[in-house]
Amino acid sequence: MYKYLEIAQNIEQQIKLNKFGPGKKLPSIRSMTKRFSCSMSTAIKAYEDLVDRHIVYAVPQSGYFVVEATLIPPERDLALIDFSTGVPRIDELPNDDFKHCLNRAVDIYSHIALHPDIEGMASLRQLLVTYLKEYQVFSAYQNVFINLGIQQVLTILSQMPFPNNKDVILIEEPTYAVYIMFLKQAGIKTLTIARDENGLDLNVLEHLFKVENIKFFYTVPRHHNPLGTCYSKKTREKIAKLAKKYDVYIVEDDYLAEMDFNLKYDPLYAYGDHYHHIYLKSFSKIIPWIRIGLCVMPTHLIDTFRAYKWNHYYYSYVASSIVAQATLEIYIKNGMISSHINLLKKQYASKIECLKSAIAQLEPLPEGCKWSYGSGYYVYIGLPEHLDEKRLIDNLEKKSIKVSSGSRHYLNASSYKKGIRICITRANNEQIARGIPTIMAEIKKLI
Repeated sequence: MYKYLEIAQNIEQQIKLNKFGPGKKLPSIRSMTKRFSCSMSTAIKAYEDLVDRHIVYAVPQSGYFVVEATLIPPERDLALIDFSTGVPRIDELPNDDFKHCLNRAVDIYSHIALHPDIEGMASLRQLLVTYLKEYQVFSAYQNVFINLGIQQVLTILSQMPFPNNKDVILIEEPTYAVYIMFLKQAGIKTLTIARDENGLDLNVLEHLFKVENIKFFYTVPRHHNPLGTCYSKKTREKIAKLAKKYDVYIVEDDYLAEMDFNLKYDPLYAYGDHYHHIYLKSFSKIIPWIRIGLCVMPTHLIDTFRAYKWNHYYYSYVASSIVAQATLEIYIKNGMISSHINLLKKQYASKIECLKSAIAQLEPLPEGCKWSYGSGYYVYIGLPEHLDEKRLIDNLEKKSIKVSSGSRHYLNASSYKKGIRICITRANNEQIARGIPTIMAEIKKLI
């Protein structure tokens, strides 16, 4: 290890032990050279390393000081296998290119960062029109809105009127837990349609579209959370036809399109008439350093959506900052996002193969248990009805394995198909290979 890195690590450790508190001045360069028997250039390089990692900051003519303690990342529990969340671990992702884009964006747009354009930056929207074509989403830039994320758009869509003058929202069950929480708290009329590893019953869907007052159907065709499955082409085509036939809008959540290994998989949007289709996308899973998303809105809904978004802006966060938007624009325009996605897909391909191998070795499953997975990002393990789910989760946590209950993904407790959700995004191959068999062993103990 280089001498300057040894010195930097020594200083960092002392900061963590509170020998140098937040805002306190660190030893001078001259005293560092005496203490570590090094040259001035080595001591300066050690401090520069700490500055680059935002552990200390420099004040001209005064020296180096410790940043606030909140900026120093907490120690990771290296023994923990975290299958409980889909939030990526940002410290394992390369970010030098992204930092460059962020710094450039700050240089250009910092003076207007607090003056949002409710539709989003025109230049980014125009760029996203080209970007979305790669995923078979064709639109004019006027139809593209930049938002803080998908949940913010869902909130607006749930509350604004639609031209079909209907007032019931249809969701899959199970589905995105955060949206379920919002629908319950807002008291919005909501119906559900069952979805499992085989998809949904299209006859039931048509019946609901025909006899119920459905304003829109919220659906996650691929990388479903929590099931991990994808709709077949036949199902996507049929949903699009039924939407047009019964004047029901489709709100498609395509939050992880970039991570699909099936390059021929088209979104439901590609099969629709674009009058009844609203397309939602988030970048938070592939670029977790910023929260930013987009929606493609039918032309006849633009004015209403814009008005409701303005109204929401005054009491909730719905718009992404100009700096975040500019960062994404630079990241896409320079081709960095393509390289980043390719690296992510390579990492996930390895994880998915490890997952499939672990699952295959556990076959056949105990009676009452079943796997549900497709893309591999999420996996749902169905459990026997008599099994104590809470006890299972507690037992696994004692073994340093975190999973999440499937119950939060159901609107109706009576419809709940008992199970646990697993996400592999924060686990490495060794943890997957060790964690999956441990989970199944604990399940067998409780059956």
